Amino acid sequence: MTIHLPNDLESSLRAEVSSGHFPTLDDAMAEAVRLLLSRHRPQPTTDPGPDLLLGSMRDYADDMDQIVADAYRNRREDKWRELDLE
Repeated sequence: MTIHLPNDLESSLRAEVSSGHFPTLDDAMAEAVRLLLSRHRPQPTTDPGPDLLLGSMRDYADDMDQIVADAYRNRREDKWRELDLE
């Protein structure tokens, strides 16, 4: 494969090889292509989105009700909330 680059890109690429960042021009070009391709590929998402999160809560509705009930009970039992600080 023959690639024609503008002079400024070619000299920058050669400088990268000369400085030791890449062993050969081929290695530098391969890395450049990898970076280009990774920019254009869809990135995997780790965010399941609101529908999936709400769906998982729906599967454990009784557990969620119990957690909320316990939280309210604990809040009512906290005696420090009754202190009059005035």
